[in-house]
This record gives sequence, C-alpha cells and structure tokens, in this order.
Amino acid sequence: MTVYTIFGLVGAAAFLLTLIRYFTARPSNLLITYLQYFVGSLFIFSGFVKAVDPLGTGYKMHEYFEAFAAEGLRPFWEWIGQFSTFFAIVMIALELFIGFMLLIGWKPRFTVTIIWWLTLFFTFLTGYTYLSGYGITKLFILLSAGALTLFAVAALPHKQSRRYNITFLSLGVLIVLFLLVKFTGWFFTIEFTETKMKVTDCGCFGDFIKLKPWETFYKDVVLDVMILMLVLSVKHVRPVFTDTARTGIAFVTGIASLVFCLYNVYMNEPMIDFRPYKVGNDVVELRKEKVPAKIEMLFVYKNKNTGEVKEYGMNDLAGLNYDELEFVERKDKVLDPGIPAKITNLRIENDEGADITDDLLSDENYSMMVVSYNLKKSNKSAFKQLNEIAKACEKAGVNFYAVTTNDGKVEAFRHEHQTAYPFYHADETPLKTIIRSNPGLVLFKKGVVVNKWHYRHLPSAVELNNAYFKK
Repeated sequence: MTVYTIFGLVGAAAFLLTLIRYFTARPSNLLITYLQYFVGSLFIFSGFVKAVDPLGTGYKMHEYFEAFAAEGLRPFWEWIGQFSTFFAIVMIALELFIGFMLLIGWKPRFTVTIIWWLTLFFTFLTGYTYLSGYGITKLFILLSAGALTLFAVAALPHKQSRRYNITFLSLGVLIVLFLLVKFTGWFFTIEFTETKMKVTDCGCFGDFIKLKPWETFYKDVVLDVMILMLVLSVKHVRPVFTDTARTGIAFVTGIASLVFCLYNVYMNEPMIDFRPYKVGNDVVELRKEKVPAKIEMLFVYKNKNTGEVKEYGMNDLAGLNYDELEFVERKDKVLDPGIPAKITNLRIENDEGADITDDLLSDENYSMMVVSYNLKKSNKSAFKQLNEIAKACEKAGVNFYAVTTNDGKVEAFRHEHQTAYPFYHADETPLKTIIRSNPGLVLFKKGVVVNKWHYRHLPSAVELNNAYFKK
C-alpha cells in the first residue's frame, strides 16, 4: 500500500459521506463538506493505525527529541524525552477524537483549529526530517517555526476577513523564506543526501506503512492546503445530529480513544501487529535480501587550480592528474535499490561478541526468547514467572534464553533474580520492535514467530506443555 492508495480510499469514503449528506441535509458548500469528511476520515485512519501500537509512536517521538537535542538545548530535550510515551498517547487519542468530531461537526471552529494546529505541528516534524538531508541551519529551523506559528494564528480570529489577512501575511512570509532559500546559501549547506537526514521515517502511519520523508512532507503540505480551506470557510462546516447527541458522542469518543491507547501500551501487545516480527512471520526469511542493490562507488575530487568539484567513477581514476586534484570524499550512488531485507538490524551476540543470530533462529525445535530492551526499566516481578517457564522448557528440551542490551550490569541482574538461563545481547532498536513489552516472551520454531506474550499475560508451564511442547 502507498500513500496514494490511502488517499484514494479516504477520498472514496469522503465522497460517499458527502453524497449521503447531500441527499439528507443539502450542505451549503459541497467542497467544504467533502474536505470536512476527507480530513476527518484521514485523521481517524492515521490515529487508529498508531493507536494499536502507541509505544511505537513513543519510540519515534523519542527519536525526534534526540535529533532536536543535537541542534541545541540538550538538557531540555533529554528531560522531555522521558515523557515520549505520554506525549504519544495524548497525541494519538487527540487525533482519533478530533477526527470523529470533525465528521459530526462538533464545535466546528474549535475542532478545525485543533486539527489545523496538529497538522502544522506534523508538517514541522516531517519538514525537519526531510530537509535535514540538505544540512539545514538552525536559523532556517527558527524561521520555519515562526512562519508556521503565524499560519497557526490564522485560525484564531472570529471574523473571516481577519483570518484571510493573517493567511495572506503568512503566505508572504513563506514566499520570502522560499526565495531566500532559492537564491542564497544561508540555510542549506549541502546537496540533498538521504543519509544525512536526522530521522529516516516520520511514523505518520505507525508501522502500517513506511513512507519516505519527502513523501510524508509533501503529503502534509497537501493536507495543509485542504485544512486551510476549512479554516477560511469554517462557517460551512455543518454539524450533524442534535447538540445533545454530539456532546454524548464527543464524551464517549474521547474516553474510548484514551482507554484504547492505554490498553495497547500497558495491558497487552498491540491487537493488530504491523511489524515484521508478528506471529506467523518467518524471521529467517525476512532477514534475507531479495534482490541486491546496485551501487556505484564515486570519488569526489576538487581541482586545486579552478576550485571545481567533480565526481569520478572507478573507471575514471586511472587517467586523473592527482597533482592538480585534492580528495574530498568517497560516496555511493544507488543505481537500483533492489529489494532489501525487511529486517536489517537484528544481530544477537554472545558474551564474546560473536554473531549467533542464525544459530538461535535455525533451531528445528521450539525455542523461547525473553526480550528486554533495558533490564533497568523492565518489570522485575515478571522474571519470577519467567524462571518457572525456563524450568518447564528445560524439562521439555526447549532452548530458553534472554536477549537484552549489554549495559555491563547483566550479570548482577541475573544473580539478583536467579536467572539460570543464558543472556545474549542485541541493539535496543530491534528489541523494541520484536515485542512491545519489557520483558516480553517470544516462541520460535525454525525462525517462525509462533506466539508472543506480554509480561502481564505470560503462559503457565502447563499451558505451554499442552499447547506446544507435547505435540
């Protein structure tokens, strides 16, 4: 699925809702009514695919905070990064809530204003993600934030004429900023380089679909235009149902959105798993590259006499006059991306640093992996039951082991909690992806994910024996 497919499906749903509205209530402006349903439906869809896995969005927000820390004010961003999960839950619940409220026309000015501000915030994030590939300066970040803030103010005036005036002023500022970018070298320091981007995926649709940063940025720009039309014509956003019914729907939707997010964070694994480690997936196969990428190695040299910077391929190097040239850098040009592996960052190591990933996953029998991306932050009481499961696995001849990050304190943890099984090491990122529980338990067979358990719902030894080990 692509972003175009999503827009197509949302557009079809919005058209159907507009058609129903046309035959039931004759809206005053069909275009605004269509945009009302399009934006509302898109927010609900985007919110839902993230609400099934809010921790994933929390991890993504933490990634953004780390990127912002590199720009300055590190202590502040490190402090606020501790609340990444909280911000993710609030943002997703609000996205779901406000999408439903736009559909029913609940408090139109308030609803449209909140949606406008949320979208501008998303535009700033996706713009930062994409444009960081140009080596953007701090001045550009500040000016862009200022321009978007000015746009945000456009939703505040009650009079339409004032909203238009602020919008035109904002557009003028944006045009000036664009011209400065185009004709000066103040803001972009390098040619676009994908590897220079601070965050490689915005997480707009969670793990449901991974979009390139420029795709998400352009998507948000298009959405900005749509919502700006709603801001400028909010009087045509008409409510449905009675005031009492809308208030009741608002209350129920708000509570339900929040509870749904909290459940998927604290009580269980995501009820819908979009990750490559979902139950039924063959991790061994997903780690294999399907079609190798074709890459040309380039060497960049600067002419000492003329200052000209030029790229040369391997076949050009023999004929160069190196007395006139100064080496700048070596880089790779992707001719064909091929079809990469779905899982590229999973590497499990033993205490000696040897890669044992294939050995663990190629076990012909069942094997059980305890996953804890951070032992310090894990639920310690869960290890008592995990120790019991480990004993059952030993009796059944099933390999049982744990994988965590190597923070130098693993042995002390094992001694404290009497864990008799081996602990291996991996990077934090894939461990967070494998399971949204700390700790969590994963059952493998020949590299296939057979089942996964949140620490709140660990199986008993009897349940494992009856369901798997005695077969």
